[in-house]
Amino acid sequence: LPETSKYVSNQVITSKYTWLTFVPKNIWEQLHKFGNVYFLVISIIMYLGEKTPLFVGTIKAFSTLGLLMMMMSITAAMSLFDDLQRKKADAEINSTSAQVVSSKRDPIDRSKRWDQVAVGDIVIVRKDEEFPADVVPLYCSGEGGNCYVS
Repeated sequence: LPETSKYVSNQVITSKYTWLTFVPKNIWEQLHKFGNVYFLVISIIMYLGEKTPLFVGTIKAFSTLGLLMMMMSITAAMSLFDDLQRKKADAEINSTSAQVVSSKRDPIDRSKRWDQVAVGDIVIVRKDEEFPADVVPLYCSGEGGNCYVS
């Protein structure tokens, strides 16, 4: 078997954020929406009208900026909830057990978590079991040796 330490982990990660990157990434994503940028620019212009003699601002900037922050906060909360659901699904998939043949000399199958399956492991997949797309079928006990993947 090849040395597995030089390969990446088999761990499934579909979440977009970590606790450190959530705020900057989420703000970056939200500022790519035209509506958010528009209201941010309007708020800045309104603030300049309040604090400088450039023009007379009749509406206070906090009203527009406050509404923008509220909407961005709600969107951020929804993104956080979705990401936590992704992390939960990832943990469920990673903790699913797979039957792996330990070695050619001692062909005993043992249970291993999917995130611990390494390059070169021989995985036993039974009928109607789910498995990742990077698993190559070597043998199939189906009729005529056919293997159907759906």
